[in-house]
Amino acid sequence: MRRVSGFPVCVSNVGISVTVVKRVWPHLRAVLILVHLFAISVLAMPAPGSGLNRSAWSDPTVTAEFDAWRERLSGWGVEYTAEEFEEQLWTVAKTYQDGVNVVVKPFRPYYRYCGTQQSWRMFVAPHRNPAILHFEIQENGEWRPLYVEGSSEFTWKGNLLDHDRTRSGMFRYAWSSYRRDWRRFSSWFAQEAATEFPEATHLRAYYWKYRTLSPEDTRAGVALQGRQQGRRVIELDDLRHKDEP
Repeated sequence: MRRVSGFPVCVSNVGISVTVVKRVWPHLRAVLILVHLFAISVLAMPAPGSGLNRSAWSDPTVTAEFDAWRERLSGWGVEYTAEEFEEQLWTVAKTYQDGVNVVVKPFRPYYRYCGTQQSWRMFVAPHRNPAILHFEIQENGEWRPLYVEGSSEFTWKGNLLDHDRTRSGMFRYAWSSYRRDWRRFSSWFAQEAATEFPEATHLRAYYWKYRTLSPEDTRAGVALQGRQQGRRVIELDDLRHKDEP
């Protein structure tokens, strides 16, 4: 009888717990939403990120942006030499990034669990010095193109290289700070070329880096001027021999 008489008490306790949860849950949910919004907003804050690499600051796109800001500051009466401006900017950027890292650190496990590590810091400056990827092979002593980024004629491995998820990597590998990744990237395609083109002796991989034309130069028909960057010539026979038993 005690068990029977106690049963309504248990049911009553459960009812109270459900009532408490119903009252608390809207407030708890609001807190969780606010924490989520804060977490993703912090990660999206403008910050140097991987831009804190001094070797990348020598790229023409970066130096042009620095020059433009020095010119703006000069118009406001603040004068810096190129070296002074870079040192001041480095100090400010590093201090700011260190502060962002402190705020973001507690949320790192949450980002990993949700798969939301991408910050979406995009379009910080116009890219006036783009680079076009080229792959070429040598057959019978003659070079011929296999792939030229953006070409409708030379499209070897285009299903991979032209994919949206590949483009960000191709953009990065043109920068000197990603030299090691560029070597891995081009070496993999050399292995593919060694298999698909048995008569080819070498693969040549490089970026053609150029400065975009101004509207006036475009209307005047000025030709683009550029140079090869990150050029690699890989002997394919060596790769084939590695695959031999």
